[in-house]
Amino acid sequence: MVYQFKITTTEIPDYILIVELDGKHTFADLHICIQQACGFNPDQLASFFIAGTKCGRQIEITQLDLGFDGINQFIMKRTPLQALLNHENQKMLYVFDFFMDRLFFIELTLIFMGKSLSEPSVTFKKGNAPSQLLEEEELLTQESEVKNQEECLDYGDLDDYTEIFGEMEDLTGGL
Repeated sequence: MVYQFKITTTEIPDYILIVELDGKHTFADLHICIQQACGFNPDQLASFFIAGTKCGRQIEITQLDLGFDGINQFIMKRTPLQALLNHENQKMLYVFDFFMDRLFFIELTLIFMGKSLSEPSVTFKKGNAPSQLLEEEELLTQESEVKNQEECLDYGDLDDYTEIFGEMEDLTGGL
């Protein structure tokens, strides 16, 4: 079976990404598909969260094996999509920036029964993805502000003033 996911964010209201993966693909495959489609650095930590059935508890699918014994832990590389996703309209969160609590909303929009897909694919993309780390976005903004301030403050060398306005004595009439 093939799963179709719609991915959105509140940061950029018109951003939509639609991807399709086979049910046998893992959450790591979905993670990599999102990372590549958004141009993100794959070295950053991320997790998926699925609304659970018991008392609204969420299921976390992590990138790293934290080594807790006796606890149900789902690791992206070892968890196929079909193990946790079983009906359309199921919703997930994909946290891609833990420090600033930034995420994508993911909805399982369609399940194509009797079909298979060998590679994950992006079927639709609208708008630009947010920057992966808010710090990067802020740094770029700060750099452009500093550059603008430097351009405003750059009056050139003192020799340039002499060439433009002449000697100070000439301006004051030799007072």
